[in-house]
Amino acid sequence: MKLSITDAPVDDADAVWIQFSGVAFKREGAAAELIANPAPAIRRINLLDYQQGRVAVLLDSIPLEAGRYEWVRLMVDNEPNVRDSFVVVNGQECELRVPSGSESGLKLMRGFTLPAAGSAALTIDFDLRQSLHAPPGQQGNAGACTQGYLLRPTLRLVDDANVGAIAGSVTFDAGTVPLACLPKVYVYQGAVVPDDMEDTAAVLPDVDPYVVASVNIPAGGVSGTYRVGFLPAASYTAAFTCSDDTTADEAVTFLPVAGQAVTVQNNLISTVNFAVPVPPAP
Repeated sequence: MKLSITDAPVDDADAVWIQFSGVAFKREGAAAELIANPAPAIRRINLLDYQQGRVAVLLDSIPLEAGRYEWVRLMVDNEPNVRDSFVVVNGQECELRVPSGSESGLKLMRGFTLPAAGSAALTIDFDLRQSLHAPPGQQGNAGACTQGYLLRPTLRLVDDANVGAIAGSVTFDAGTVPLACLPKVYVYQGAVVPDDMEDTAAVLPDVDPYVVASVNIPAGGVSGTYRVGFLPAASYTAAFTCSDDTTADEAVTFLPVAGQAVTVQNNLISTVNFAVPVPPAP
């Protein structure tokens, strides 16, 4: 079982460390089984290290009984005033609270089937952008970090044999990347006109992205790459934007305006490149 991150938060987080102490599985007709101390031992993982298709191995070659499994839980160490799970912002370690994380864990309700005398390769895809929150008024721990952080995870459990990926490049034709640009690639299910990710749609039907991926542009560069992995085989719409996108209803500028159609196939990478044109003269 592996862990991957779809997108990083828009905040200035330098690191998001999560300490996992075990994984629980619930097989139909049986009690939940906890596998403590994932290999090689208790794991503290910086989630920001596992973007662009990179993965962290949580469990490897763990024997489980064949059958249908109803859910999976990631057990998280989250004791107050203990250096287990935390966020690093501007060099300061800030306590990260995971409501009921150490008790009920991060639960994925989507199950899976383990065949008799067979095996399964599963990945938990973690949408960090929608999971990490800095609520106004949430108090941080003592010291320079006065803001408190909460993790309300958005997770997907996928079978590696039944997913593909979208990847490509983003090139700025002007020769520079705008200073305020936060380069992202939005991916939507089906053929849709791209829209922002507001909580309440101003116009129905609402269109929200399935995943949002960061574009990796080296310092001083004018082009970069992105990768959206672990997508079920289907038709999608991809679009690029420099705009910041929050939970408010916003006018986000996408390129192309109508998006770009792309088909994802199992175990294949579909390529979608974006060329950002020179902005018109004022």
